[in-house]
Amino acid sequence: MQSGNRKVLSLMQPTYLPWLGYFNLIKQSDIFVLYTTTQLTKRSWQVRNRVKTSTGSVFLTIPVRKTESRNNLLIKDALISYETDWIDKHLSTIRYAYSNAPFFAQIYEIISTVLESRPTHLTGVTVRMLTEFLSLLEIDTQVVLSENISYLGKKDEALVSICKEFGDVSYLSVQGSKDYILDGINLFEQNNIPLTWHNYNHPTYKQLYGEFVSHMGIVDALFNIGPEETSNLI
Repeated sequence: MQSGNRKVLSLMQPTYLPWLGYFNLIKQSDIFVLYTTTQLTKRSWQVRNRVKTSTGSVFLTIPVRKTESRNNLLIKDALISYETDWIDKHLSTIRYAYSNAPFFAQIYEIISTVLESRPTHLTGVTVRMLTEFLSLLEIDTQVVLSENISYLGKKDEALVSICKEFGDVSYLSVQGSKDYILDGINLFEQNNIPLTWHNYNHPTYKQLYGEFVSHMGIVDALFNIGPEETSNLI
């Protein structure tokens, strides 16, 4: 959390049923920015994640409506497609995988309530479900949508600009941003913004169906070991 007198800020795109490390990043931060004003990436964690079934891990994917500007589609503008009954597929797969898990009823109610509300926008699922899970896990980090922030530039320029909007902060970055942050001039160093790198070693926990499989969506841990133990792992 706070490093000296500076608050810790981190940023990630909203994703569907994020993994444990995503929540660890949030918990280590005072401010977490959901990057909704960047381009939607096809077949990414922004629209899908994995759950563990008796036959192995399975992807659950939210279909996004095709638009003329799909190549420039921002996450905040992505509309969900209901041409197929994907909600029933997701809920059926989850029931099949976790109906015998100790915390099934509690966690399933959260997921089904969000999905069956049939939001128009992708963020109506991803952001709302994230908010529900953060509350369940008692993580009180301030969460802000990037669409509500005035900032300039792209990539590292955007990140530095967003940090400046919150005053005297340090930036906790995911490992995947190293390539462009450290490629050339380090804008964080240039702007006197301390930069640290997030690292999370995935723990093991009691899981259904034999040998442990890591990096499932957080619902796998929530179904199997419940909110309290999941929070401890985070």
